[in-house]
Amino acid sequence: MMFVMIVDTGNFEFIGLGYTEAEAAQGVLVRWEKHCSKVPDVDEGYMQELIDNGSAQVVELEPGSAVIYGLDG
Repeated sequence: MMFVMIVDTGNFEFIGLGYTEAEAAQGVLVRWEKHCSKVPDVDEGYMQELIDNGSAQVVELEPGSAVIYGLDG
């Protein structure tokens, strides 16, 4: 089983993948940090806030399966 986390910031959709939900979240946060280092005036804590307030969509997937984003999950 794998976990996919999708977080929409209003400008971009960040997608994390992991064997656990926490690992998927960590992937999103690491990519967010990289984004913040390249884009001035970005709130570094914004992604964590989105995850903490339930704005992240998390889907559990078996290898070889698929979902329709926005419909499944």
